[in-house]
Amino acid sequence: MNRALVVNCSKPHYNLGVAKLTNYLRRTGWQVDVSEGDPGIFTPNVDLVALSVIFSWHAPIAREIALRMKDRAEIWCGGPGMTALAKWWSRETGGLDCQIGIDGRFEREPGEYRMAFASRGCPVGCWFCIVPKLEGSDFTLYWDFTPAPILCDNNLSALPMNFQEHIVETYRRANCPLLDANSGFEPRTFTAETRDLWAPLLRGPWRFAYDEMAETEMVYETCEILRDVKPKRKRIYVLLGNEPIENCLERAQRVIEWGAEPFCQPVISLNSLDGRPRVRFNWSEGELRRMARYFNRYGWRTVPDWREYRSHAPRPTSGEQPLVSWGQRHDQRRTGAGALREQVDRDMEGDVLAAPGPAVDDELNLHKDDKRRQVCHTQHVARRPRRNSAR
Repeated sequence: MNRALVVNCSKPHYNLGVAKLTNYLRRTGWQVDVSEGDPGIFTPNVDLVALSVIFSWHAPIAREIALRMKDRAEIWCGGPGMTALAKWWSRETGGLDCQIGIDGRFEREPGEYRMAFASRGCPVGCWFCIVPKLEGSDFTLYWDFTPAPILCDNNLSALPMNFQEHIVETYRRANCPLLDANSGFEPRTFTAETRDLWAPLLRGPWRFAYDEMAETEMVYETCEILRDVKPKRKRIYVLLGNEPIENCLERAQRVIEWGAEPFCQPVISLNSLDGRPRVRFNWSEGELRRMARYFNRYGWRTVPDWREYRSHAPRPTSGEQPLVSWGQRHDQRRTGAGALREQVDRDMEGDVLAAPGPAVDDELNLHKDDKRRQVCHTQHVARRPRRNSAR
């Protein structure tokens, strides 16, 4: 029996592509070992090494493994992180090829996974987003998809309404909790009808993006539709670095003003090998990181000026009041579905993703299912009952 090694080069992020590829290889007669990260000296003797790269800055890890193993085994490499690195990969590895785009061999591989795609592609075509290059600008609908706790579709509200209804009904029939739709909805296509359809199913936050000042009116209207939803259940991706500091700051502040919570993501080039934010306009790299941490770690509740925020600053005492009265503090310990969603957010913040939503969550090409996405649990954990304080 042939033996294969499948490597998740983007450890510790959950890699949907690795899970699908592993199932595919085993189904077709391979003996499969799976490694989270570079196995180093513990690399077994195998006939095939399959490398999965979710983010481009993990590509150097794949390169090191490929150079070490290419004389002993066949090398496959793919994933969303390789989409803009085909020439680099060939040059660095002495002519090896990598998979660009969806790998049809195991894209639809059945199995139980933590994440799922009911559709691929997105027609919007944002300049900073990897999805058009990775999946195409037209929707591909998977009518027979299997639900999972995290739904990674790139643009749910832009899907045909009958297909949205099909997704919701499929989740209901499977009795599968939808803990997070982590790439979210599109403000320009989000309506009251969209909310009414998804509200009974979605247990996690409503996610959508506010990438440019030109989108102000559309985002405001979406916030109005969700006016009665708690702020912690409205998470709006705010892109940083694509406009001057004043514009990006204004967008994040407006999100708070409209009763939602911003999640800031500096722009990173799709072919970045170090994961550092792209510096333009009047930004510096330090300012991009600081503003992202200021809003993502809720520094805005206690520190008036983002420039004065320090992530290691002491927390306010119990007698101090947050700058914003609504919402609960997120520094308390959480369990169950809330903890899962917050882990997804922390993973995304830690890598400062290149684009809101889709780029984070993509499936390996080779193993391209990604984002965004990370160290998650598949089952909903019920909140434990409170202990009797009298005991």
